[in-house]
Amino acid sequence: MVANLLERREQVPEQQLLKLYWNRAGVKRELTQLRRERHDLLDKLKEQEGAIVRAQEQLEGLERLLTNPLAAANAMVYFQLRHLWRVGAQKLQQFATELQTQRERRERAHLHEAALAKRRRRLGAINEKLQSLLLKRRDVIEEKARLEQQLEAMNALFKLLRGPKLRSTISGLADGSIALEERVAELKELQEKIQGEALPEPEGLSLESRRLINCAVIALAQHLVVHFAENDLAGLARSTTERPVGDMKFGDRRDCDRMVERIRERISELQNQRDLADHVKRRSDHLLGQMSYRNETDSLPTVDCVAAILPRLPQPGESPSRRATDAPLRINVLTDEFWDIFSVLR
Repeated sequence: MVANLLERREQVPEQQLLKLYWNRAGVKRELTQLRRERHDLLDKLKEQEGAIVRAQEQLEGLERLLTNPLAAANAMVYFQLRHLWRVGAQKLQQFATELQTQRERRERAHLHEAALAKRRRRLGAINEKLQSLLLKRRDVIEEKARLEQQLEAMNALFKLLRGPKLRSTISGLADGSIALEERVAELKELQEKIQGEALPEPEGLSLESRRLINCAVIALAQHLVVHFAENDLAGLARSTTERPVGDMKFGDRRDCDRMVERIRERISELQNQRDLADHVKRRSDHLLGQMSYRNETDSLPTVDCVAAILPRLPQPGESPSRRATDAPLRINVLTDEFWDIFSVLR
């Protein structure tokens, strides 16, 4: 007993030491994690400070630029072109989102329709089995009742001679009825389980849908290029995404005022264009016939198939005669990344 007591006293310090060791290891891990987080936060703080410094420098440069009336007029054109670019990019983003929502809704409906059709077939097969079992159970119950009546109507001699066999048959029918009841209950439970199954959800858009969305997005991007092609507004807007405000000149004050007015007019016309969907649909149908892909799993077309833009597509039934203004625009919305198109392609 004394030996056991001494052994317990020796085990207690060992357990406490082991617990202390694990606690120390946990504290070290937490400390290492906190140091790592501190370093990450310091790096982010430095990046933010650098961004603030750059923004301050840009603001000071813009302030100096605006002190010159002519430079201020050119800056006004520059930022109007930046606004034009954002309008196009937002149009593309909204259009792609709406198309994706439509395709997702359609694919979900098709998937649910197929799942419900499969469910109806399964329930139909189970219902056929169930009806067959119910008819069989009814026949067994009726036969059991008939034999019981027959046994009841027998006199003592017949009961003695034929009774045991008849009772055995009735007992077998009773067992069969119970087995049929259990099978009927199983099928009904299976029916309820199938009816309660959740409908499947699509695992992302299909390749066909993504290709259709991308084709339509490219069609809209091309339409925007054509819409802003006059005075090369689309090309100038793209230049503002690559060059600073001080590097771009648009002429004297009168030229700049006219340019600002044109930009605002074209943006307003785009916003009020009621047949935009029809234009994009016809251009998308036209592009579908020339789309090519590097392999069967790609959703993005090769850039060569959209190397040029037809400014005007012939109306249905219209003769294919060309005018001088119908010459293709050698602008590739993919390679030139017009309207930040790669941010919305699927």
